[in-house]
Amino acid sequence: MLRKKIKLITLDLDNTVWPNNKVIVEAEKAMWDFVFTKYPEIHHDYDDKRISEIRVTLVEKNPNLKFDLTTFRKEIIKHILQEIGADESEATYYSNEAFNEFFKSRNKVQLYKDAKIIIERLFRKTKVASLSNGNADLKIIGIDHIFDFSINSNDVQSNKPSPDHFLKALELTKCEADEVIHIGDCPINDVGGARNCNFNTIWFNSEGKRWTEIFPCELQAKNWKEVYNLINKNYILERENV
Repeated sequence: MLRKKIKLITLDLDNTVWPNNKVIVEAEKAMWDFVFTKYPEIHHDYDDKRISEIRVTLVEKNPNLKFDLTTFRKEIIKHILQEIGADESEATYYSNEAFNEFFKSRNKVQLYKDAKIIIERLFRKTKVASLSNGNADLKIIGIDHIFDFSINSNDVQSNKPSPDHFLKALELTKCEADEVIHIGDCPINDVGGARNCNFNTIWFNSEGKRWTEIFPCELQAKNWKEVYNLINKNYILERENV
C-alpha cells in the first residue's frame, strides 16, 4: 500500500496531549475557593443546580458564550456577584480574579509520556497545529514552540465536531483534506468531525475504550509511541522549507 503524503498534523489537546479530567476539577475548585473566600454566603446559596440554571440563562441571552469558555466562566461569577448585591465594577473585578485562579490551575498539565518528544519530532517533519474546544494556553504550558498555529472554539465561533476548526486549518495551510491527519481522543468531536471533512484520523485511546461508533476506526493508539509508529507506517510527512 502506498503511503499518503501528509503536510499537516492537527491535534486535539485535552485528553490527547495531556490527561485533563483531574486538571479541570482542580481548576474549578481553585476558582470557587477564591469566590467563597471573598463571598462566603455564596457557598450555601448557590448549589450546582442553581449554577447550572444560571449557565442556561446566560447562553440563552448570548449563545456565543458556548464557544468562549473564558468569558463564559467570568460571566457566571459576575452574574452571581451582582445577584448578591455587588455593583458591576466589583463583580467584574472579582470575576476576573476568580478566573485567573482557574486559569493558573487549568494550565498546570502533565503531558502524556513521550507526547512532547513525539510532537517535536513531527514538528520537524511537517506542520503541526492544535484544534481544541477548550481554552488551554500552549505558551503558558510551554509547548507553543512546537505548534505552527492553534485554533480554539472562540476563534471560529463553533465547537467540534462542527467543521469550522478543520476548515480553518485547511484555509491557513492551503492543504487538501487528504494531506492532513487529525489525532484526538473523542470518537465524535475528533474522529467523526475530522472524517466528515475528509481528514485522515488517528483515535488516541489511552484508556482502552471500545469503539462504539457506526463507522469503523482503522487507526488507533493508546500512547504517543504508538501514534508515531502508526504515522511512520502509513504516511510520508512533508514540511515546506525544511
